[in-house]
Amino acid sequence: MHDTDPAHEELVSAAHNAPDGVVTRLLHSDDPRTARLGRAILAIRNSPDPSPVRPDDGARIDNPITHDPAW
Repeated sequence: MHDTDPAHEELVSAAHNAPDGVVTRLLHSDDPRTARLGRAILAIRNSPDPSPVRPDDGARIDNPITHDPAW
């Protein structure tokens, strides 16, 4: 999943908005997959929030030879 994918943005938003009690229950679960989900939410919360890269921000792919953005 790419960082500019709308699903990625939704997942990060959900991780930041998850109630602390839910995350705590996930972390202390006996199910390894559930505990892993809790750790993933914490990792998202603790990671720096990079600004999204948009094509209009100069991040478009240009032809490397002619520098043509329509490539």
